[in-house]
Amino acid sequence: MPQSKRLLVAASGTGGHLFPALAVAAALEADQYQYQIEWLGVSDRLETQLVPAKYPLHKVPIEGLQKGLGLRAPILLTKLGIACWQTRRLLKKGQFAGVVTTGGYIAAPAILAAYSLGLPRIIHEANAIPGKVTRWLSPLCTSVALGFEAAADYLPKADTLVVGTPVRPEFLQPTALDLAIPRSDLDCGGWGEPRGCCPQSIGSPLCSCLAGGGGLDCPFDWTARFRIPRV
Repeated sequence: MPQSKRLLVAASGTGGHLFPALAVAAALEADQYQYQIEWLGVSDRLETQLVPAKYPLHKVPIEGLQKGLGLRAPILLTKLGIACWQTRRLLKKGQFAGVVTTGGYIAAPAILAAYSLGLPRIIHEANAIPGKVTRWLSPLCTSVALGFEAAADYLPKADTLVVGTPVRPEFLQPTALDLAIPRSDLDCGGWGEPRGCCPQSIGSPLCSCLAGGGGLDCPFDWTARFRIPRV
């Protein structure tokens, strides 16, 4: 039976989660890989504006835990349970090969559902201090790709590899700007990045997923995990 070429990318909310995921998705659907990308998100976040023009968007009812559980715990946990069930059904019915996520609360149903089905689960953490979901669920992931080496200290039970943070292909093309800015005044800033993340210049972001053991058929051995050559 041919290996499935469908991947579910789970990224939602801020640009810091969405744009690195879009960069990885663009690389994986390129001619040399030709993965069929589908997206997991929620109904009222940025992905509803950026994703549908590129990939099928599947929405689940889930909320973040920025303020903890508190009195809304039953509602939040119920939504998480529903989201996990919907995601598991999607993965099984669609015969997906695995899940790639860039963290945030949307990663929880993606990781838990894929784990229950024995599918590869790859999470990328762009922050030097990992978020709650990454800290809680990284031990269940096949591998955790890191934007900063310091993040590994918070994930002692995870299989981690420092890869930097993927950027979209358009940022790798030189563009002349008609701006009178002296080179001595140039600074590097990042927009749409998660808290604590400094964008890095990374070319051709290639997600190299699990080879063998029911994993994904990618061109690199899994010893490299996410192989992302730096510019």
